Amino acid sequence: MNAYDSLQQRSKEIALYNSTASVLGWDQETYMPPSAGAYRAEQLGQLAGLTHRLATAPEVGDWIQACEDHLPPCADPEETALRAANVREWRRDYDRSTKLPSRLVEDLAKTTSLARETWAKARRESNFAAFAPWLEKILALTREQAEAWGYTTCAYDALLEGYEPGARAAELTPVFADLQKQLTPLLPRLQKITDAVDPARLENQYAVSQQKIFNQEVAEAMGFDFNAGRIDTTTHPFCTELGPKDCRLTTRYNEKDFTSSLFGVMHEAGHGLYTQGLPPEQFGTPMGTYLSLGIHESQSRLWENQVGRSRAFWRHWYPAARNHFPTLADLPMEEFWLLVNRVKATHIRVEADEATYNLHIILRFEMEQRLVSGELAVADLPTAWNARFEELFQIPVPDDARGCLQDTHWALGLIGYFPTYTLGTLNAAQLFHAAVKQVPELETDLESGRYSRLLGWLREKIHRHGRRYSPSQLVEQASGEPISASYFMDYLKAKY
Repeated sequence: MNAYDSLQQRSKEIALYNSTASVLGWDQETYMPPSAGAYRAEQLGQLAGLTHRLATAPEVGDWIQACEDHLPPCADPEETALRAANVREWRRDYDRSTKLPSRLVEDLAKTTSLARETWAKARRESNFAAFAPWLEKILALTREQAEAWGYTTCAYDALLEGYEPGARAAELTPVFADLQKQLTPLLPRLQKITDAVDPARLENQYAVSQQKIFNQEVAEAMGFDFNAGRIDTTTHPFCTELGPKDCRLTTRYNEKDFTSSLFGVMHEAGHGLYTQGLPPEQFGTPMGTYLSLGIHESQSRLWENQVGRSRAFWRHWYPAARNHFPTLADLPMEEFWLLVNRVKATHIRVEADEATYNLHIILRFEMEQRLVSGELAVADLPTAWNARFEELFQIPVPDDARGCLQDTHWALGLIGYFPTYTLGTLNAAQLFHAAVKQVPELETDLESGRYSRLLGWLREKIHRHGRRYSPSQLVEQASGEPISASYFMDYLKAKY
C-alpha cells in the first residue's frame, strides 16, 4: 500500500477499537451492574493504551511525512481536497498523541472509569468529600496532559484545544463576560413575562411508557434513523457513536413533567443527527468525524431550542402531546408555551432555561481554570462554587448534589469541555438565523411538523464536511458571517 492507504487503514483500525471502548462506556452508563466497575476500568484502560500505541507508532509519522512531501492528485479534485484535509488532521492528531506517554493515557482511562462510580454515589449522597480525592487525581493527570501538549499562555488552553481547536481562554473570557453583562439585566424582565403562568399547571402524572412513545415520534420526525440508533435511560443524558450505523441516545424521566425527557431526547437527537449525517464511508478518518464540540453542541441546541421551544413547533405537536397526556386538556397552548420557556434561576444546568443556561457555563469555565492553575484547591471547590453561584443566580446552593457534584464531566476527565456548550449556543442561533434566511419555507415547515428541509440544510452546510474546515471557517461559510454572539441575544429578545 502507499502511505495514504496505510494511514487510512490504521485510522480505521483505531476507530474500530475506539468504538469498542464506546460500547463499554455506553454500557457502563446504562446497564452495567455496579460491582463490575473495577474490571471495566481495566478493560477501558487496556483499550486506551492499545489505541494510543497504534496511533503513535513511528511508521504513522513516516506515512504522514510521506503524504506531506508528496500526495499524488486524484482525477477527482474533490477527492484530492478530501485527502489533503485528512492528512492535515492526521498530522494534528499525531503531534498531540505522540506527546503523551502510553502510561498517562492508560492511567487517565482507568482513573476516570473508577471515579465515575464514586462520583455517582457521592452525588446521590450529596457528599463532595467522598469524590474529592478522585478529582485531585484527575486534575493531576490532566495537568500532566497539558504540560506534555504544551501551551503559550496557560495550561487550560492545552485542554481546551482538544475539544475546540483554536479556542483560547483569553479570547473566550471577554465574550463570556459581555454575555453575562447583557443577560443579567434582561433576566428579571423575561422572568416577569413567563411568571404569568403558575408552573404547577404543568405538573401532573405523565406515564413513562407514554413519554417514551412521544419522544420517539418526535425524534423520528426530526429525521433520526432508529434503524441505526436507539434511546435508553441513564442518570445523565448523552449521545454516543458506537459505529457508522450505531448511534445511541439516552435520557432520564420525570413522571411529573414530560418535557424534561422530551427536550433531553431532542437535544441528544440533535447530536445524533450530526453523527448520522457524517459520511459513513469516511468513518474512522477525520473527514468522517465531527469537527468540534462547539459545532456538535450547536446542532443539539438548535433542535432543542430554536426548533423545540418555538411556538411553530408546538402548534403542530401540542395536539399529539394531549393525545398522549390527557391531563394537558385544561392547559391552553399559549400557557404551555410560556411554561416550557419559563425563565427562572435553577441549580441544575441541564434543566436550565435558554436565558440562564450560559451563566451555568460561565461558572464552570471560571472554576475549571482556577482548579487547573492551582489557584483553587479541590477542598475549597464547594465554597467557591456556592459563592459564585449565588452571585450569578441570586439563590443559595442547598447541597453538593445541586452544586459542584451535579455534572459527570470532571469525573470523566472532561476538563476544558464546558465552554463549548456556550459556543454551541451562540453557533446555533447564528446558524438557525442563516437557515431561515436562506430557506424561507422553514417557518411553514416547522408549523407542519416537517423538518427535511432544515435537516437537509444542516447536512449540506455542516454535517458532510467532517473536519475539513476550522469551526470558525465552517460557521462563516454556512452563515456568510464570522461567528457573533449578537444572534443569540437578538433571538432571545425577539422570542419573548
